[in-house]
Amino acid sequence: MLVNDILDRTLNLKKMHDEALVDRQRFRAIMNGGSDGIAALLGEKMNNMDSELLPAPNLLVSALDRLAQKIGRVPALDVHVTNPRDSVRNKNKKDKLERIVTSYDQLQRLELQLPQVARWLPGYGFAVFVITSRTDPNGNVYPTAELRDPYTTFPGYQGANQMAEELVSIKKVPLNNLVKMYPELKKYFDQQDRETDEENYLSHGIYLDNDNGSWENQAEVGDVIAEYMNPEGTYVVHVGSKTIVDFVPNVLKSGPSFVCAKRYSFDQIQGQFDQVIGLMAAMAKINIMSVIAMEDAVFTETNIVGEIESGQYRKGRNAINYLSPGSQVVKPVNNLPYQLFESVSRIERHLRTVAGYPVSDDAISPNSFVTGRGLEELQAGIGAMVNEYHTVLTYALQEVDYKRLELDELGLNKRKPLTGTMNGSAFSESYTPSADIGGNYLTKRKYGAMATFDEAGKVITGLQLLQAGIIDKQTMQREMDGLENLQDINERITRDKAESVMFDSLLARASQNDSKAMMALVDLYNSPRQMGTILKKFFTAEEPQMSQVEQVLAGQGTAAPQGPPPSPQDVMSLLGGG
Repeated sequence: MLVNDILDRTLNLKKMHDEALVDRQRFRAIMNGGSDGIAALLGEKMNNMDSELLPAPNLLVSALDRLAQKIGRVPALDVHVTNPRDSVRNKNKKDKLERIVTSYDQLQRLELQLPQVARWLPGYGFAVFVITSRTDPNGNVYPTAELRDPYTTFPGYQGANQMAEELVSIKKVPLNNLVKMYPELKKYFDQQDRETDEENYLSHGIYLDNDNGSWENQAEVGDVIAEYMNPEGTYVVHVGSKTIVDFVPNVLKSGPSFVCAKRYSFDQIQGQFDQVIGLMAAMAKINIMSVIAMEDAVFTETNIVGEIESGQYRKGRNAINYLSPGSQVVKPVNNLPYQLFESVSRIERHLRTVAGYPVSDDAISPNSFVTGRGLEELQAGIGAMVNEYHTVLTYALQEVDYKRLELDELGLNKRKPLTGTMNGSAFSESYTPSADIGGNYLTKRKYGAMATFDEAGKVITGLQLLQAGIIDKQTMQREMDGLENLQDINERITRDKAESVMFDSLLARASQNDSKAMMALVDLYNSPRQMGTILKKFFTAEEPQMSQVEQVLAGQGTAAPQGPPPSPQDVMSLLGGG
């Protein structure tokens, strides 16, 4: 593509989002708070009041944080492998692929990225992963997925399949860094007659106002770089000089090297809270008026009807004022209308309803008495919303996995170390993408059935399902946060149960004056940490003695030392039968 074609596509994609960009700017200001957030709600003219001190509660920040805490978790991973004839080989390949994808996740710190994605997805309406590569300190190159700031990222038309074919990301880069990355731009910056940056960017319609900063800490003073991506590859353009400073061809056969996770909406990208900004503004205005009214009620003015002989009206304890005959001092009484506070409560209810932010998320009961059924109904709405976001993230991460594996095999095919931690167990080995991936790019990401529950809810519900026989122990364990190495945990549980049974048996034998059992108890008293070793030694010290019946059945008893096997009559006689 020619540079003019790229700039035209960049401009067109940005124009597609012009209306949405207004919402992004306003929402970002509200989320960042301070005077800019108040101004975004109430306008620039604040009646000469200090906007930073205005009593405007920011419920949207709390609503987004609570929602993100439910959404932003890494789903479980399962890798799909084409079925070779050897099932053992199939299992080994599957396990290694899972370790490969897990190492990708840990390399890019997916566990730290998803909480950020969980704020952008509801806030801006979408989030973007760019598939690229990363080199470790030893020179090994791995695929990774980098986040792009949605505020300055503009995906193309996604359609019903939720898959955009092109995307542009615009950002400012400090001049020093820009020249270091692209030395060919030094001649451009040395020109004395070049247009100013703002004029040049405005002439292309690509200028962005980043004076308030951004997630990527873009420089207030810098030059604009446009990163344009399509199925051909990634073009990096310095807008001011109209120069393509870099081009990375796309080796992926599955499409462009990015994944756009889009929130479900009607027919355009829209954040979850775009419809409640007006309610937030009304609530802020009423709160401000309420505080002003309360201050006026406490600090009322003093009206003097008549003359003060002392010349100045004194207030406070032990103050004496001399008034002329017929003078009066009047303190007006201000009654705060209860409708004012009722309006705040009503608007807050509307805001919470539209934003999907129940009071239960703030550990506040909507009533003085709430039953278990009532709590279940309160959580049903938020649970359905979280599940929908999890669906979006699940398919987005599966697409990310597919493209990372594909890039590793087709573009970075070189033997390299494989390290990480999976299910609480560390692994360290090597892999070759072409041999160990072998075209198997499909993964399955899945959130658990109790992903929307808090920890207490997971324990209670899990125990109920386990007792009812609906799930098994390991399924419940996988739903619990913090249980990483289930194999080791279950081995320790089994060992503890065995020790408990053996200890009870030891106590029973000691109570019957078994001398060996008594000595074993003494050893346990002296060395309680060696319980397992002592119990194992006690129960395996001697071969168990066969009973007379067992000796007869085995042909070792005195009843039939060398002859034929014992008859049923012999056995019955030993058992005390007739």
